[in-house]
Order: sequence, then structure tokens, then C-alpha cells
Amino acid sequence: MLHPLILADQQIFTDYLARAHRRLQFQTDFVALPSAYAFASHYIWRDFFDFYWAIWNGYFCLFAKQAEDYFMPIAPFGDDSYPKVKNGTDTENFVSVLDRAFNFMLSQSQRPHIIRIENMPTQLCSLLSEAGINSTSASKRFHTAETETEFIYCRQKLVDLRGNTYKSKRHAINAFKADYPLAEVSPYSPNKAEDCLRLYQQWSTSRTETFPDQVYCALLEDSSLAHRTGLQMADKINLFGLVVKIDCRICAYTLGYALGADTFCVLFEVADLRYPGLAQFIFHQLCIQRTEKWINVMGDSGLQNLKRVKMSYRPSRLEKCFALRLTNDA
Repeated sequence: MLHPLILADQQIFTDYLARAHRRLQFQTDFVALPSAYAFASHYIWRDFFDFYWAIWNGYFCLFAKQAEDYFMPIAPFGDDSYPKVKNGTDTENFVSVLDRAFNFMLSQSQRPHIIRIENMPTQLCSLLSEAGINSTSASKRFHTAETETEFIYCRQKLVDLRGNTYKSKRHAINAFKADYPLAEVSPYSPNKAEDCLRLYQQWSTSRTETFPDQVYCALLEDSSLAHRTGLQMADKINLFGLVVKIDCRICAYTLGYALGADTFCVLFEVADLRYPGLAQFIFHQLCIQRTEKWINVMGDSGLQNLKRVKMSYRPSRLEKCFALRLTNDA
């Protein structure tokens, strides 16, 4: 039985995710789960998808429905998440959950090519390819394709901004401070939502004029509803944010969430483009105020302008995400 995902389900989602994180403590070669493994990252898109969940064999399984089709925005997670390949029992249990999930989606969807599990971490894909359970092994039943790369930085490096690598960032921040010495930084709260949304519309219009890419413009339009939900519900879905005011007007905001104990994910960042250095300034302020080891700014959605900006901060890691699909001849 599937349950519609509602705000009250945040606790059970978080509890199962915490179990997965405890399991990850023994995986020394991995920084963190992809940014999608957070309640907020799905809840803000509820205007576009109907989300449902179930607990199968100790795994939290999240499904998204759009029109008459289902997919999983994240892989199942729970006590046995990321099992060691040498532990066949754990591996078989995980694969059995994948089989059940795909069978359900196949039985309920009109378009089979939509069916997939998104945001598969690299090590889960490796688990499936190395499992070798039997002649119908996971590597033969499923196949993966790279879909996104997330940019992950050492937070302390972004605070210090030392050396020639960050010379342009330091200059932009210092120039902004010199030009706007009375700029005020304060925590975000939902009573600032409407002012932030007005800023988003202004910023979005400016972005589409500067980068008239069709995909980018569509993303900006869709994101307006996600920003509205995130800004209005920030205190209820555990988002932390900052705003910058210049002359008593909000000119920039950023929101994000903690992903486990070691990583903070930047969900939104919007800055009035008429203030040079403001975007660098608010990002720097966010890094200063957080305590996690890593900052994840998510992917670039295949947009070269966004990729250039994120690469300019010299990521410590580029974490690949994959989509898992059924092999046609399985």
C-alpha cells in the first residue's frame, strides 16, 4: 500500500534516512548522499508531482507520479542501504526491493520508458554491477546512465578564499562591501517570503533575457513554484536561509538544508544582478555561518553558464548521479 506524502511524513522519512547515514559511516570512500536525499528537495515540487511512499523490506521507497506514470526520484534507503557486496543477504534484499519497485511501476504506468530510479549514487551502481548473485544478476536486470554531476566543495576553503584560485571571488566580495557598507545580512524567515518572491520574478526575467536558452527558461518558470513552496514552508521543512538587504530592501536570498552531519546543500540562491559582487557575497556569508565540512551546490542541469560558475569555485569533488532502468531483454 502506498501513502500520499504529506508534511507529517517528514519524520519517518528522516528516521529512515538517518539509518542509511549510520550505515554510510563505514563507507570511508564516500562524502555524502546526493542532494535529493532530503524531504525538502521533494516536498517543494509537490505542485508538479504527486508523491507516494511505502516501507518494503526495511527500505523507505519514494515514488513520484506525473500524469499516469510513476518513477522513483531517489533509490530505496534504510537499515540495509549500501550493503557490502560480500554480504550476499543484504545485497539480495536490496535487489528484491528494486524488483518490487519496478514491477509496481510497470503495472501502474502508461509509458514504460518513463519508469526509472533517479539519483542513484555511484556506489549503489557499483553494488549492482558487482553483485553477481546468479545468472540473473542485478547487472543483467538493470542498466544505469549518468544523469547529473553535483559540485561539492570543502566549506573551509570557501570561507578562507585563499590564493590565486579565489582572487576574483575575493575581489568581488571586497568591492561589494566597499560599495554597500550598510548591506545587512540576516536569517531568513517565512515572513520575508513575498519580498523574496518579488525578487525571484525580477531575477528570473533578467536571467531569461541574458540567457534565452529554451531549457533554461523552462527551468526558471517551473522553479518559481518550488521557490514559493520552499520560502513559505522553510521553517516546517527544515530549511536554513539568509537574506541581504540594501536600503531596507531584500536584494538576495539563499536557502538550503543539512544532508547528514557533514554536508550542507544549497537549494536556492537568488541575487539582484544590479549589485556586482552580491551573489559572491551571500554565498560567502552562507559558508561562514554553516559548520558542515562540505557544501553541495547540486548540479548544473546541463547548462554551460551554470557549470562555469560552479567550476570557478574549484569543487573538491564532482559526484556523479545515475538513473537506473530495466534492461529491455531482462
